[in-house]
Amino acid sequence: MGLHILVLAGGSGTRLWPLSRRSTPKHLLPLAPGGETLLRSTLERVAGLGESVRVVTAANQAAGCQSALTGLGMTGDAIIEEPVARGTGPALALAVALIEREDPDALIASVHADHRVSDRDAYRAAVVASAGWAAATDGLATVGLVPAAPVTAFGYIEVASPRDLQAWRAPVGSPPSIAAAAAALPAFESAGFKEKPSAEVAQRYVADGRHLWNLGLFSWTARRFRAELTAADPDLVAVIDRVVDARLAGDDQLATRLYATLRLQPVEPLVLERTARLTVVEASFGWSDLGSWLDVGQSRTADGDMDGDGNVIEGDVVTASARGCTVIARSGRVVAVAGVDGLVVIDTPDAVLVVPSDQAQLVKSIVEQLQASERDELL
Repeated sequence: MGLHILVLAGGSGTRLWPLSRRSTPKHLLPLAPGGETLLRSTLERVAGLGESVRVVTAANQAAGCQSALTGLGMTGDAIIEEPVARGTGPALALAVALIEREDPDALIASVHADHRVSDRDAYRAAVVASAGWAAATDGLATVGLVPAAPVTAFGYIEVASPRDLQAWRAPVGSPPSIAAAAAALPAFESAGFKEKPSAEVAQRYVADGRHLWNLGLFSWTARRFRAELTAADPDLVAVIDRVVDARLAGDDQLATRLYATLRLQPVEPLVLERTARLTVVEASFGWSDLGSWLDVGQSRTADGDMDGDGNVIEGDVVTASARGCTVIARSGRVVAVAGVDGLVVIDTPDAVLVVPSDQAQLVKSIVEQLQASERDELL
């Protein structure tokens, strides 16, 4: 059973405003090691793991995603467009249904395009391990990351009884070295998802060794996903089937009208949190979802991409007695930062952001105010 990989490349990454916009979402920004876009880095990381790789994205981002395919042997057919944004639940339902029409027995892994990973092979092994368990158990599987710290902004997965590693089989076509590493990864039955705990609870999760970060990396067979989705929301499945019929008949307008009737739903509460057939693969590798400018600065610092005062600098920037700052100049003018510590300064042609690094999550509030004021030209 060969593996098909879906790369989710939606959303706008509002926490990285003003660089991240609707037209240039987070996954299309050069935030990966070496200055690659996160999407391109993800595509290179999963290349060769299965029969196919497809990018699932919003229709208004398809052109931007297309450029990331260059040189990877992928064509425009590798992009699955979500007609309007309805969240990861309907988006994956559509993508899986399209693959199912080609191969009802398809084995599918879903990964995110906007994550930053520092250990490519460990990541690849975890994805392959997850897919192998989905096939072996006729269920669903996910990757749980050993938490590096008691972070309250992440979701967690609690693990229960260990799986018998002898039952695992590598997906057809998996690179031998990656399959060997995947076979050695611990796997467990799931005891449930735990969303964004308090600081005290997060500390307990890290200490007990039974809770892993939820990265949103999932695997299943097309048949099993359909069965689980039908049990959770049969009306959604019926609409998705009609959307696929319309697309295959060349009626994109009908497909868009039908899809627009769906509710916005993440895939976790829709499917993953309901199922009794979930396996959790325990993995460990350098990872960040780059959920704030603080995360971006920390990731660049970890790469050694900083000056002698610990400042992450990009563009025409001048500093004096500044330490631990992240300063990105994209406006074409000089940005000078003096006498400050731990500041984020992002300068673009039409907007400037200044925020302390430890309050970088406030950027989301700025974007919400702009949305409420209908300042669409800044979004």
